[in-house]
Amino acid sequence: MQSTAHIANAPRTGWLRGPRFDALFIGGVFLLALVLGLVAGGSEAAFINVLLLDVWLIAYPHVASTYTRIAFDAASAKRYWFLLTLAFPIVLGATALTTYLWGAVFLNSLYFYWQTFHYSRQSYGIARAYGRAAGKAGPATDALTTLVIAAFPVWGLLHRASQQQPFFYSAALYSPAVPRAAAVLVGAGTLALLFLWLVRRLRAPHATRVAQLGQTLFVLSHVAMTFISYVAIAEVTAGWLFINVWHNAQYIAFVWATNAREFRAGVEPRRRLISWLSQPKNVLVYAATCLGLSTLTYLLLGMVTARLEWNTLPTVMVVFLAFNFHHYVVDAVIWRSPAPPPNKIPR
Repeated sequence: MQSTAHIANAPRTGWLRGPRFDALFIGGVFLLALVLGLVAGGSEAAFINVLLLDVWLIAYPHVASTYTRIAFDAASAKRYWFLLTLAFPIVLGATALTTYLWGAVFLNSLYFYWQTFHYSRQSYGIARAYGRAAGKAGPATDALTTLVIAAFPVWGLLHRASQQQPFFYSAALYSPAVPRAAAVLVGAGTLALLFLWLVRRLRAPHATRVAQLGQTLFVLSHVAMTFISYVAIAEVTAGWLFINVWHNAQYIAFVWATNAREFRAGVEPRRRLISWLSQPKNVLVYAATCLGLSTLTYLLLGMVTARLEWNTLPTVMVVFLAFNFHHYVVDAVIWRSPAPPPNKIPR
């Protein structure tokens, strides 16, 4: 998630929507990821069941929720026509070519590292959203906050590289050779940054601390979840599940909140479907729509790939990861710049 200009006009309360929503968004999503991750660690069967639950009920709908921003009304579809038509064949071709040239190990490793970057950019974007909601209490994100957000995933990746674990998701994983001492040194520096950030937050004027409370709590949740997923949990795939659940559930809630704020005035005749789905009273219908669309899409995708006979490449892996990579590309574009005002939306 590249930026959050869509919600720049939020009420200056320090919350995205209000204490109740934000408590669920920060604390509830964190608790969900923590519980599911701990349950998955109980046994191999428990891990598989939690993984299936995550993929079907959270991960796939989180991809579908992206398209509520670009495909649920004619104006948005016209604006993002390239992402909806040509982008996926290009990404699929690039993914297949990459796998053909460098193998499945490279593809799986690319997925692991790109996904980590994707998670981190989402945290950065949401932190900026909270900063904007705080209004004049401070900038959307200051340099120290940005450093803290970035430092923890960097530490996590260096820690994983120092472990040299051979597999991620039961597929071969490449990690650059990183000395254990280097990872420990970066970890110490990261904890020092966190300490300085906490001191600055605690020493800020009372009004500033209150206005920035949402951002402070969110950044702490990012710090804790990244540490758990990349450092505290010994095995890379088991650790990944924690942050994957957290990221997916968080994204669904954030997209819905953004849509709800955009259509807070009510249903718009020219964007009837998405504006109706984005009304707070229809939140369950919105969730069911994302779940239904994602289930149908991935079932059809599975049926198609099952019929393909392509011995040169791991076809299923290529196609499904191409869907993920396409989502990363779409996500990077749609959050980078603000939506055009109504009189500038293409007819």
